[in-house]
Amino acid sequence: MKKLVVYSSAGGNTKKLAEELFKQLGDDKEIASVNDAPAPAGYDVVCVGFWLKGGKPDPAAQEYLKKCSGKIFLFATHGAAADSNHAKMGVNKAEELAANATVIGRFSCQGEVPAKVMETAAGKDPQPPWLADAPAAKGHPNGSDFMNLSEVLISAGLTTEAPDSHKGPVVDGSHAM
Repeated sequence: MKKLVVYSSAGGNTKKLAEELFKQLGDDKEIASVNDAPAPAGYDVVCVGFWLKGGKPDPAAQEYLKKCSGKIFLFATHGAAADSNHAKMGVNKAEELAANATVIGRFSCQGEVPAKVMETAAGKDPQPPWLADAPAAKGHPNGSDFMNLSEVLISAGLTTEAPDSHKGPVVDGSHAM
């Protein structure tokens, strides 16, 4: 199965998640930033990663999603809590943009929000819905997020088991507190 991982990343969070996803996929795979990505045609599965801007995939990812057909796997990073309505609606919007594709899996997790972005968002009226969750995003994506990604990739049929590097206890940084 020929796989392509495409990602858009402003602060490095989605790139980090894309690289982990890529590592977990089997053979016959490619990875590229959305700006350098090949057309999605010709791949059995295209994994598209994005960050949320205004509750939707970032503009570059939006344009790429519109080109997708066939099977796709969506993944996202954001400052909001992973189970928040804001995050769910953002991934739903990605699915709408890829109307000609079949979504075989979805994954989203928090990504650390730069202090400058949080400062700017705090000055807005009204404040963005993700802002209250953003402090908890510090250090994400992390090992726990990667384990959760493994489970979703297994469910989507993109891999058969978690990579050896993630077996055993997950180090989440809490031991350093």
